[in-house]
Order: sequence, then structure tokens, then C-alpha cells
Amino acid sequence: MEPSIHIKGNVFDLGVVQRGATTAVYKFGNEILRIGDRAKITKDLALHKKMEALGFPVARLLGEGELGGSSYFIESSLGERHLGNQFAEDVRESGVIRDASFQSLLGIVDRFGRAQLKSIVPANDFEEFSRGIHLDILCEELPDYAVAIQSRFRRCSERFAPFPFVILHGDFNPSNLYPESVIDLEDSFYGPFGFDLVTALVHINYFPDSPEYEYVARYRFTSAQSREYLEAIDSIAAGANLPRLSEIKDDFEFCRASWSLVRMHKWPKLQHFRYELFIQKFLA
Repeated sequence: MEPSIHIKGNVFDLGVVQRGATTAVYKFGNEILRIGDRAKITKDLALHKKMEALGFPVARLLGEGELGGSSYFIESSLGERHLGNQFAEDVRESGVIRDASFQSLLGIVDRFGRAQLKSIVPANDFEEFSRGIHLDILCEELPDYAVAIQSRFRRCSERFAPFPFVILHGDFNPSNLYPESVIDLEDSFYGPFGFDLVTALVHINYFPDSPEYEYVARYRFTSAQSREYLEAIDSIAAGANLPRLSEIKDDFEFCRASWSLVRMHKWPKLQHFRYELFIQKFLA
């Protein structure tokens, strides 16, 4: 990818090349440019527009086009102060996530979850969901546990049966959440309602505390915050006459863990930590 791109007189600087190296993210002022493979960008743009139309709290689209054989779209930047950074700052300063920051999380989760319930599709395709959480890749990376992994996923699928399939963010964690909006939709796919909402709570479990690892946890939720969070998402589900999400939290966490474990070869210490945690928690 080029270090900078010129579009309509503006110079966008490269931020990150995304997974698969077919698309990249650039930034100019308060604008974010997503550019790359035409099929991928076209798919991402169509989904972004659909989510906007359904009332999802997503970044505002500013433009789209073609450049040098690639497709692109531009969206508004929300800055660097996502909730993950806010939580980390709270912990550095006071030892815990402040209530105001935590309430911001509950607010955006409520808005996103209620919008998801407007995106229900007619059929529950668990094959698509398994690909979305990279279950096939996880079985390749942990071949000795492949049978156990597939068996556990089948049990999860049975428990997810009462929940409709909706648009999933895929990586719905505080580093992609702001008080008013949600970013980074490129991992989106369809799956059972509840997956994203539980992900935002359990995502941090897959980061260790010790500084010897490549990446570490920068915050933790208190027990009281975890309880309040689960009560909040149970309330969203109850409003749609769905079962309590808290009762199958571990099943959703298994699926989130599958997504989190794969393709971690560049960070071997963290990869080993996640493998061991996953095996002990779900397969032992």
C-alpha cells in the first residue's frame, strides 16, 4: 500500500493495512478513507449503508469512488478517544472504570443492540456464523482439539436456536466503540443476536495482565459492573421476547474466543496464552 493517497486535493496518510492485505485505512484530518479490493470495499460499503438506514450508530459516510483500479469510501473520524482508551485512562487514574465511562458503554450497547433487532434475516445459517468466527481456521490451528471444538460449537448452536440471526459487527469491543457511534465494520457477518453484546464484556478476558506479553489488558470490569452489564443486555433481549443472554454467556464467549485465537502467529506469547485459556475453559 502507498504511504499516502491524494483524493480531491486531500492527502490521506496510511494508518493500517487490514487483515488479508487487500484493503487499507488512511486518514486526513477528521476523515477516514477505506480503500482496496473492489469486491471487498463494495461489500463493506453496502453493509455500512444498510446499517445507517436501519438506525445503527455508525460513522457518517462522506463519499465513495474509484481510484487506480481500487474502490474506496470515506467516513467521518471519531477521534482516538474510544471507550477502550477511556477505560484505560480511568484505571490509570483511579484504579477502576469510572461510572460515567461505564454508562457510556451501556448507552452505545443499548442503541446498537436495539438496531440489530431491526436487521433480522429469515433463516439462521450456522455455517455462515461458524465461518464468521473462524471456527474452521481454529480447528486447523488446534488439530488435536478439532473434534472437541466442533462438538462444543454444535452444542452452542442448539442453545442459540431461539435467537434470530442479525447483522453482527464481529469485533464489538470497547476499542471500536465511542459514546455516540461504532467503527470498523469490516469484520461484519450474520449470526445470533447476543454475540456482539456478550463480546463487549468478555473481549478483555483474552488479554493477560503480565507485561511479558505482546499485548496486555489495560482495564478490567468489576464484578458489579459485569452484573449490571448482563442485566442491561438481558433487558434488551426481554424487550424482544427473547431468553436471557446471561444464561448462555459462556456459549457466546466460546464463539468469541474462536474469533480471537486465530491468526496470532506474529504474537506467539499472546497466542499461547489464548490457546491455554481456551483449552482450559472450554475443552478440558
